Amino acid sequence: MTNDPMGHTPGKVLLNGNAETLDRFVQLADRCLGESTHRDPVTRDRDQVLVCTAAWGKTELNDAQIHRGFAATGRGHDGENILNLELYSSVQRYLDSRDVVKSLYEEHEHLWWELFHSYSAENAATVQHLRDVWERAVEKAPDPDMYQFLKMGDRLPPGPRTRPMQQFLRAAYSGELQRQVAALIDADTRHEERLHKLWSHFHFAAGLEFDPYWNELRRQLIKRILQSNVIVLPGGSPSTLLVGFRFFRLEGVLTEALRRGTSFFGTSAGAMVLGRRVVIFHDHREPREEFQLLENGVGLLEGLQIFPHCTDRVQTEDPANLAYLAARFDDRSCIGLNAGSVLELVPENGRWRATSVGDEDVVIFDHTGEKLRYPPGEPIESLMGASLVE
Repeated sequence: MTNDPMGHTPGKVLLNGNAETLDRFVQLADRCLGESTHRDPVTRDRDQVLVCTAAWGKTELNDAQIHRGFAATGRGHDGENILNLELYSSVQRYLDSRDVVKSLYEEHEHLWWELFHSYSAENAATVQHLRDVWERAVEKAPDPDMYQFLKMGDRLPPGPRTRPMQQFLRAAYSGELQRQVAALIDADTRHEERLHKLWSHFHFAAGLEFDPYWNELRRQLIKRILQSNVIVLPGGSPSTLLVGFRFFRLEGVLTEALRRGTSFFGTSAGAMVLGRRVVIFHDHREPREEFQLLENGVGLLEGLQIFPHCTDRVQTEDPANLAYLAARFDDRSCIGLNAGSVLELVPENGRWRATSVGDEDVVIFDHTGEKLRYPPGEPIESLMGASLVE
């Protein structure tokens, strides 16, 4: 008997950074998923693989390569039980049948973009101010250290009433950096709350839960999810993928599937959306865009912030940048994943049993600015204290 609500044999969650090809995605998924532990023997014997390609939008059903790949591994009874969730298509079918709801949804989307652009402008200005302050601190203050500055803030170290002026300079820069990070955290929280309210308003305004057709589509989606041994989520557009989960209120269904023994494998966008928040970064745009909150995730994972394409998008050789990220997302562990990185998470007594199981290291950004590397096969002790509920 156990008091763990996740039970004796929950599924596992596997997160990959950015498998470069669909064949590579299938290869990593098949190797890392292992045998099913689903508590229902009928579902376990069915060996159903559920493909969720809603992040591909209109090309959602162009998934033959994934089907062939998993069939070749022997999963899904050699391909007989490999299904597409058809999440994006279900949203479109419903909207095409309900003109009023479609109009409400278009208004919702327009407001979403307005809120996002407003937040993005505030975020960019605040991060730029932080970077400007840091640049001056590097130039003027002796031995600048982002972690120590953020930790110290405006406080002077213990000492006599008269002291070297450099200590006052350090305190001034430290306080300003600390305030900018606090402002970013506050803006992220406000934007997160606005997005929650926006989706709640849409559901109430559209009256979705009282529409038999919406309920029938949702019932079909839930059935596919709960009857699957494995759910795989390749990359694409995280916002497009999240629309489907949010539209049909499937967030809690995913947690129930994990509890029953369904395992998940997500790469890039498919990994990002499983957490509480989806944080994006575009350094190739003009002007460069900084890390910012795109949307709220489905919340299957608590206590973690996932950064795919880690080497490409995160300045991992810059301790100041890593210390800033760890401070900004202080309530979560910051995880960097690359093409061959796979983080395995198994619920266990309200914690994660975490292991690096791919071909490349899993990286964690420490508050001190250190990049902690975990090679394949190594347990990640620092994540085993990350609670399932924040």
